[in-house]
Amino acid sequence: MMVTGDHPLTAESIGRKINLMISDTKPLVAKRTGRPIESIREHEYNAVVIHGEQIDSLSENDWDTIFSKDEIIFARTSPSHKLEIVKHAQSLGHIVGVTGDGVNDSPALKKADLGIAMNQSGSDVSKEAAAMILMDDNFASTVKGIEEGRLIFANLRKSIQYTISHSTPEVVVSLLFVVVPVPLPLTPILILVTDLGFELFLALTFAWDKPESKRGLMSLPPRKPVTSSSIQRVRRIALNRTPTVRDSEGRPIPPSKLSIFLHNMKKPFTASFWAELFESTDEELLVDGNLLSWSYLEIGVIEAIGALVAYFVVLNHHGITPYDARIMQQDVPEKHYFTDKAEDYTTIHNQVITKDQQLTAYFEAQSIVYLSIMIQQIFNLFACKARHRFPFGKFMFSNPRSFIGIFFGAGLGMCIVYIKPFNVAFNTSYTLSPLFWLIPIAFGVYILIHASIRILILRKMHPVSFNPEIIGLQMHPTVRSVERKA
Repeated sequence: MMVTGDHPLTAESIGRKINLMISDTKPLVAKRTGRPIESIREHEYNAVVIHGEQIDSLSENDWDTIFSKDEIIFARTSPSHKLEIVKHAQSLGHIVGVTGDGVNDSPALKKADLGIAMNQSGSDVSKEAAAMILMDDNFASTVKGIEEGRLIFANLRKSIQYTISHSTPEVVVSLLFVVVPVPLPLTPILILVTDLGFELFLALTFAWDKPESKRGLMSLPPRKPVTSSSIQRVRRIALNRTPTVRDSEGRPIPPSKLSIFLHNMKKPFTASFWAELFESTDEELLVDGNLLSWSYLEIGVIEAIGALVAYFVVLNHHGITPYDARIMQQDVPEKHYFTDKAEDYTTIHNQVITKDQQLTAYFEAQSIVYLSIMIQQIFNLFACKARHRFPFGKFMFSNPRSFIGIFFGAGLGMCIVYIKPFNVAFNTSYTLSPLFWLIPIAFGVYILIHASIRILILRKMHPVSFNPEIIGLQMHPTVRSVERKA
């Protein structure tokens, strides 16, 4: 919106020249339809021009009506008016940014969530009050900054989604060791190497990911949209804050630290606290149910199954069935199976497994579990990159650092398994056949198939939010006006 000290007609004229205002105001609708202005209803116009003299007399309902419009201009405003506009916008839950270059803009710049001053034409007072300074005095730089911020948020979300996916297979294989029990599929040192080894290389590459579509980021609605329900929620939360104490003359007294502490201690024992905590909103969070479902319940479970299948296949290759593995693990305290002091074990098929065969089978099984998580996570890397499109095509190759990360991460993993000196430290085995890699590769391909099916389902449920072609055409009106202005 535009907030200026100029005359309303001047402000509206400039607003229409830069396409900040393209709809008809209430007087224009009355003139166009030939009706008296009092008969024009709120839904018939989407643009307003407010004179500064009206601001002091506006009620809460009037402010709600003004901020419900897409195109807003405030004219003939004073510094106190600008500050009042910022306060009312924030009270509705809006994230407010203010651009200004004069001394009279300083209060609003200071109060805004992001005050933006001009470097070349701005006064020293406005620069001190602002949180950011446009070095080139170009408003288009603000749009670029918003786009960069959205990209950082999207990439950080993808990185978290990818990183926590490997937690489920690590936990599941460790639980089997305790519950079933079976020989420990993944030792603590291998878990540490997984988290700080190839996972670190691959997770960092998301920082250089490009947007999935050219206009996709700026076409999406804000992450915290302001709706009638969100406004009610903000006001309800405000009412539940520490009660305001007033003196005999009606002036508010700042609450003491003790009263604030007691009020916060009582909150968890009220119904309103839990209702607000679990209330569904339209906000897009950095970590939400959708992300947790993907990481823990979907991809995490797939990776856990893939790692366990590979684990038991390798043990079975050496003559140790899942049943034998369970019996041997139960007898570890007495017969020390899978250790240097292990006794020979006779399987249900009367096959004798010697100490050396047990150690070879066990170390190879641990190696394939470690490699299975790594290989499946490489496929998951590309699945996490695609939120609105299928995980195939040119976009998957748009970030060359992804392949650099894969090279170094996979190289570290192969060194740990296939270089003999590392086998002593990590209990791995260089004798593991690469043919067993086919098992996690197959599960990795399934991860990409699962991601594609998931995107198809989400496109049907949310056609605008999860379709890059639709996103490019249906731009959010607020963003459209900002882009036109730029």
